[in-house]
Amino acid sequence: MVLDNERPAWREDTVLLMDGASYNRAPETIQHMQLLRMPVIFSGPYGYDSSPCELFHANFKSVDLNPEQLPTGKK
Repeated sequence: MVLDNERPAWREDTVLLMDGASYNRAPETIQHMQLLRMPVIFSGPYGYDSSPCELFHANFKSVDLNPEQLPTGKK
């Protein structure tokens, strides 16, 4: 892996935050993450407040892609 070459200790201070989508929780995916020793945390269902990416996309969609400021369903 690139990270292993560039920063061998990346697992000590890095955690991947993934949502509970079925493909993220699939046995094959989990097995692969375990094989690569990837530290992972799964967010709770509809955990928009705990997911920085969701907050970014909600803001991006409401401001940059939505100049009329129409409601998007997320704050």
